[in-house]
Amino acid sequence: MNDKLSLLALTLVLFLPMLSASPGAGANSDQLPKPYGQGSYIPSKFGKLYYEEEGAGTPVVMINGGPGASRTVFWGALDFLKPYNYKIVYFDETGVGRSTRNIPETFSPKITVQDIETLRKHLDVNKIVLAAHSYGGIPALQYAIQYPQNVEKLIMLSASADGISQQMNVDAAKYLRRTFFPQEWEALEKIRAKGVLSSEKEYSKPFYDRKMGNVSDWHDPKNRAKLRKYRSTDQRDRFNIEVYRDIAGNDPEVEITGTLKDIVVNKETLKSFNVPTLILNGRIDWKTTPQMAYRFYKMLPEGVGRLEFLEKTGHWTWAEEPDKFAEIVIRFLGSDSPPEI
Repeated sequence: MNDKLSLLALTLVLFLPMLSASPGAGANSDQLPKPYGQGSYIPSKFGKLYYEEEGAGTPVVMINGGPGASRTVFWGALDFLKPYNYKIVYFDETGVGRSTRNIPETFSPKITVQDIETLRKHLDVNKIVLAAHSYGGIPALQYAIQYPQNVEKLIMLSASADGISQQMNVDAAKYLRRTFFPQEWEALEKIRAKGVLSSEKEYSKPFYDRKMGNVSDWHDPKNRAKLRKYRSTDQRDRFNIEVYRDIAGNDPEVEITGTLKDIVVNKETLKSFNVPTLILNGRIDWKTTPQMAYRFYKMLPEGVGRLEFLEKTGHWTWAEEPDKFAEIVIRFLGSDSPPEI
C-alpha cells in the first residue's frame, strides 16, 4: 500500500468505509455478479462517467461519500427496493472510481451536480430519486436545489448538508479524540506544534487505532462485517486523495478550507425548497451526528422533511439495523408492499 492509501486508512474524518470481510471480499470484476464492476461509460464535460444499474423503474441514484470514494460500498445496500419498481444506479462522479480522475480544474461539489444531470439525461428519465450518504449529501442537495423539477425525492443517509456540516463533522472528531483518547491527542498536539498538517501521514499515524474507528462508526463494531456485501479489489475503484484535498482542503481534520467551504445552506436558501426529503441518521454516529441531521431538518420548510433515527446504528445506516432501515425507506417512497405482477 502506497503512502496515499495508507493516509486514507488512517484518516478518521474521511467517510471512507473500513475494509471488512464479506462474501465477495477480494473479488475481481469478472468474479462479481452483474452489474457490479461491469457497468457502462457515458461522455461528460471532462471525459467520461462510469455507472452501473440493476432493476427496473424509477432510478434511485446513489451519491458517494468521501469526498473521493467510489460507489462500491453501496453494492447491494438497496436491493430491497427492486421489487417496488425501482432501478438502483451506482455511479462514479468526475474524479472518482472509474470515471475520469484527472481534470484541469479544481475538484468541487459543483462538478458532481453537473455529473448527476448528465447521468439523468443519459438515463432518459424526467425524475430521479437521489440517495446520498455522508459527504454525498452535499452535492445531492445542491442538485435538488438547482434542479428540483428533476428530483422525485431526496434521501439523506447520515449525510452532510453543506460546508458548515462538514466543519461540524471535523469538530466532532476532534472532540472524540481529545475526550476519549487523551494520550493520542497529546501526541497530536505535539506534532501539530511543529506545523504538520492533518493531511500528512506524520499527523495521522500516531492516533490511528481500529478502536477509534469502532467508536466513531459503529453502535456495535461486530456489525462492521455486514457493511459490504461485495468488495472490489480493482485499482480503478480506489479512493482519490486529490478529490478529498481539493474539496476539504489541506488541513481537513482541523478546518475545512477547500471548495466545499463556501457551500452553505440556510432557511433562506431553502425557503422555496419542495423536494420531499428523508433524513435518516444513526443515533450513534460520531461523524454525521444527530445534531447535524437536526440542523438540516430545521432549515427545511414545514412538511418537506422527515427526520428519522436508527437508535442502534452508527455511520453506516443500512448495515446495523437493515430491516428497520428498509422499512423506513420503503414507507418514505410511498410503498407498503411490492406491486402485484
